[in-house]
Amino acid sequence: MNLKILIIDDDEVVVFIQKKLLAKNEISNNPMVFKSVSPALDFIASEDGNKEFLILLDINMPGMNGWDFLEELSKKPDKDRFHVIMVTSSVEQRDKEKASKYSMVREFLEKPITNECCKKMKDIPEISHFFVKV
Repeated sequence: MNLKILIIDDDEVVVFIQKKLLAKNEISNNPMVFKSVSPALDFIASEDGNKEFLILLDINMPGMNGWDFLEELSKKPDKDRFHVIMVTSSVEQRDKEKASKYSMVREFLEKPITNECCKKMKDIPEISHFFVKV
């Protein structure tokens, strides 16, 4: 089983920063980037069921938003292989509460992510084994 990293965000500057930090913190040198939800859902559907996904997800995007994405993921029978990090500029407590209702949401981070955020990602119990140094 391996871990695929996806960034779903329509802000090119945010994506650039996230890619740099993911590489610097040895999480991923080449994450898949999607500027909208639909192509990301299509990509996930096309992948075999033997992969897990770490998904950095923005809430506010044009068209389908992060909440729509979570709704679609929550319908999947194998949703335990999706590990979503909400990365948002929202500081609304109700957004954090709403995110906590989805079993696949592992963390809620404010933009921009930092090295400390990357450390938190690597320490998430459900995926930490992917980052163990041998």
